[in-house]
Amino acid sequence: MAARSEHILRSRGRRRWRLLAVCVGTAIVCGFVAGVVAPKVLIGGVTSHAQALAAADAEPEGTRPRAVAGAALPIAAALNLDPREERSNLLRWAELPDDSRRALLERYWQLLDLAPDEQQRRFEQYQAFRSQPEDRQEFLRERARKLKEFMGTLSQQDLAVLKGMNDRQRAERLLQLWQARYGTW
Repeated sequence: MAARSEHILRSRGRRRWRLLAVCVGTAIVCGFVAGVVAPKVLIGGVTSHAQALAAADAEPEGTRPRAVAGAALPIAAALNLDPREERSNLLRWAELPDDSRRALLERYWQLLDLAPDEQQRRFEQYQAFRSQPEDRQEFLRERARKLKEFMGTLSQQDLAVLKGMNDRQRAERLLQLWQARYGTW
């Protein structure tokens, strides 16, 4: 009888180890699949710097589609980017740290969640900005950086008041606050 119970205990121990091995193997396979599939789903098929370069060089410039190759992102086509800009963006994306990527994706999803007329208004504003000369664009970018820094110094009360205003009122109030602190704009 002792031999039989010893045999049962050994077989249960082996079963436990086999079950544990199957669970670990399944977890490894699932992790690998998620690592391969997730970047393609989240960022439109660009999984590495080398693939981005290969995709950009594979097609002649005149035959490339206007949207980013492999893009699952519906807004990409509305931007009408130059193929050189697309390539530059792919390279910059590959070099971004994960937290910056997450922040940009969050901003993208916020834009995608806007009403279609609000999206259209923002695209028109973007196109108007892009039609400006390079030096004017750089001036506006620098001014936007300064304004962002200034917004970071405002109190919660000021931010709440600004949030309740329309665009024109918000701009006038920001100008008043800026001039009160720094003088001329």
